[in-house]
Amino acid sequence: MITLEELATNSPDKLVQGFVNETITDSYLLGAMTFDDCLASTGTSDLIYGYKRVKTPMSAAFRALNAEPEVSEPKIERIVTKVAILSNAWKLDRVAKEAAPDLYQLHLEESKNAIIRKFNATLIAGDTAKDDKGFDGLAKAVKGTSTEMTSAVDLSMIDQKAALAFAEEMDTLLSLLMRTPDVLLVSPTMKTKINAICRVLGISNVTADTAGHRVTTWDGIRIEELRDGALTTNDVYAVCLGMDAFHGVTLKGGSSIAIHLPNWDDPGAVKTGDAEFVCGCALKATKAAGVLHPMAAAPASK
Repeated sequence: MITLEELATNSPDKLVQGFVNETITDSYLLGAMTFDDCLASTGTSDLIYGYKRVKTPMSAAFRALNAEPEVSEPKIERIVTKVAILSNAWKLDRVAKEAAPDLYQLHLEESKNAIIRKFNATLIAGDTAKDDKGFDGLAKAVKGTSTEMTSAVDLSMIDQKAALAFAEEMDTLLSLLMRTPDVLLVSPTMKTKINAICRVLGISNVTADTAGHRVTTWDGIRIEELRDGALTTNDVYAVCLGMDAFHGVTLKGGSSIAIHLPNWDDPGAVKTGDAEFVCGCALKATKAAGVLHPMAAAPASK
């Protein structure tokens, strides 16, 4: 297993180091997630990741002297998921680069931002039945499980009654998980609603993380706002991160991220650069993630 921070540290490629370091600075999820770097990047790999998901954990019970322990079997579902190649490419005329050097940097910055946006969106709504080049996300994994809830609270007007009712639902959702989650993933609209609820309840708390980003929490749990259409509903996803919970999947050998930049001295007026990230995700236990759907479907702001 590896984090992207470790991948950057271990990579001999300075371009990869810089790209990854900026990526994890700008993306909490990509910085916080652990990746199972188990897949081969050779032709022998079909980029398929198989694992066992615990649907119902084992139980324990007291036994009497001279009696055998009660047998308990976990309910396990065999999951097979794809790992996808997330990439983009750009073109730039060498004259444009010389005339406006910041344009080159802009292309690199936008390449990184595009990968972050697409990863975040797929992490939530990815569905290989709709896009067979991608990977399945959380919405598909938690659908129909015991950790999927629908709110009965109307948040169109947030007062003390609505705030307390929503807080009770959140407590219920959190109680269904295997442990206290590491993060709540929400849309910009839902982030605004939760901020208002926190102010009404007097539990508003804002700090700064190591990257200088403002961080708000719900009962100590980080609230992460997925912008730019990455989350297009007002659902609240509660996620436990870790190899026994929810984690990423990628290539082994530190080759999961590749950056290719042009040699501007080569012949040809128009040069091409590209970046790619081989990625997927795995939910090892049903109770490692949950979702609270809003009372009424309403489009989230982008």
